[in-house]
Formats: sequence, structure tokens, C-alpha cells
Amino acid sequence: MITISDKEKKRHKRKRRFKENIRLMVFLFPVFFFVILFLAFPLISSAYISLTDVKFFSFTKPHNFIGFNGYIDTILNDTNFHDALQNQLFYGVSYFFITFTLSLLLALLLNELIRAEGFFQVLFYLPMIIPLSIVGGIFMWIFSGTTNGLFNIILNNLGLGQVPPFSLYADFDWALFGLVMARVWKMTGFTLIIFLAGLKGIPQQLREAAKIDGANKFKELFYIVLPLLKPYLFIGAIWILINSMKEFDLPAVVTWGGPGNATVTMYFRAWRLAFVHHEMGKAAQVSFIIAFIILTLAFILNKIFRTETAQRH
Repeated sequence: MITISDKEKKRHKRKRRFKENIRLMVFLFPVFFFVILFLAFPLISSAYISLTDVKFFSFTKPHNFIGFNGYIDTILNDTNFHDALQNQLFYGVSYFFITFTLSLLLALLLNELIRAEGFFQVLFYLPMIIPLSIVGGIFMWIFSGTTNGLFNIILNNLGLGQVPPFSLYADFDWALFGLVMARVWKMTGFTLIIFLAGLKGIPQQLREAAKIDGANKFKELFYIVLPLLKPYLFIGAIWILINSMKEFDLPAVVTWGGPGNATVTMYFRAWRLAFVHHEMGKAAQVSFIIAFIILTLAFILNKIFRTETAQRH
């Protein structure tokens, strides 16, 4: 039989739990407000815009709801989108493999240093603090199509100068790779630090045991170091992937998408649709296509690294 004191205890317990929930909601309210106002609302509204033919200056005017027909038309019939997608794939693949490989090699080399490791870490990380627009300006000067460009000065001193002077960013075949080089120079230091942190976390006893068992440097690398480094490789790969698909600054500052459409990336195409051609619906479609590509590739990377990451934890 439940006594009155038991009922009172339950009532006080419910009241205390209610007060705790109220306090929790008060503290969480700013987070909910931020998520709804700055994340959920823009995401939902842009998703709706992508299903319409709304123009930049006609938000208050009636617009047509076209559903996924806009996506189909963009993917199948928009030649400018095809150029941007082709450029993005070349840019993304080149940037991903060069940055990933270079960062890993540099991290492995720095990890073997006895002295001056901190100096080289700072040296490689320094480009990260430079705004990407300034990086674009630096590489514009290096590969400038004038005799004052650093690259042409070097060519002239070697007796290999050209007339007219070589201009990387005016060359249709090389301009996009020039943007890749600029981005790699800026971003390699960040993933290098991630990989180096992972290398420092590998127990030295395991590597020494492998050497005692007769493993050479290559076997130690492929059977000890890289398997234990995979969680950090995954983090670095995701970081590089996202940056490889979000290229806007360099095309905008260095080439403006030229020559022709040679350096128009997906992000730059979305921006041009929105703020040059005022096609907000099409711009939103391109943006969501980019997001879908990033999520798909991130899912694949997660599948590749999932088992080792789970064992690590």
C-alpha cells in the first residue's frame, strides 16, 4: 500500500525533475535559436528555392514551383554546369591526391627529425594564416605574363625565356592546375599537423618491436604506422575533400573563371548564377548538387576508414 509520504516523495521528485528540465531548456534555448535561425531556416528555404524558378529581384513576385525539373534540366542540358563540373572533378582529384600525399610524406619526414622539428612545423603552417585572396595575388605575381613575374625571371636567367612571356593563368590548359598549386601551398601545412599529431601518438614500443622482428622501414610503415594512423588520415581526408569542393576565392581573384570557362568551379558557378545572372533557383540547385557530392564522397571515405577507426576507439 502506498502511503501519503510515498505520494509526497513522488510529487516532489516530479516537481524537481520538471524544474531541472526547465533550467535545461533555458540554457539550451540560445543553441536552439541559433540552429533554427541560422542553420535550419536557411537550409529549408534554400531547398525550397532550388525547386522554383525564383529570380534574385523577384522574391515578392509570384514564381513557379518546378520541383526536380530544374535539377534535371541543370544536370542534362546546362553546358556551363557541365564545364564547371568537369573543372571541379579535375581540381578536386588533383588537389586531394597532391595535398594528401605531400602532407603525409612531410609528416613522416618531420617525425624522424631530431632537431628543428618545431621550426619546420611553423614554416609549413605559415601559409595557413594568409588569406586565400592574398595567396591568389602572390601566385598571380609569380606566374605573371610579364617579364617582372618571378617564374619568367627564372626562365630568363636560365636562358629559357619566351616571347611573349609565359602566363600560366592565361593558358587554357594550365590555368586550373595553377589554382591547384596555389591551394596546395596554402593548405598542406594544416593536414601535415594532423598527420604529425597522429604519428606522435603511435607507441614507440610497437615500432621498436617491429625492428627487432626484422621489419625494414617499408614494412614498418605499411604494417605498423599507416594502420594506426588511419583515424588521422580519415580526418585529414575529410578536411581536404571539403576544401577541394569549396573553391571560390581563387577563381574569383585570379582568373574570374577564365580563360573562357577553364577555371569555373562549382562554387564559382553557383555564385555567378546568383549574383551575376540573378538565377537564385539555379544557384541553389548547383549548391545542393555540390552538397550531395561532398556527402557521397564523405560516406565512401567513412566506409574505407570505419573498421580501423572503431578498433582505435
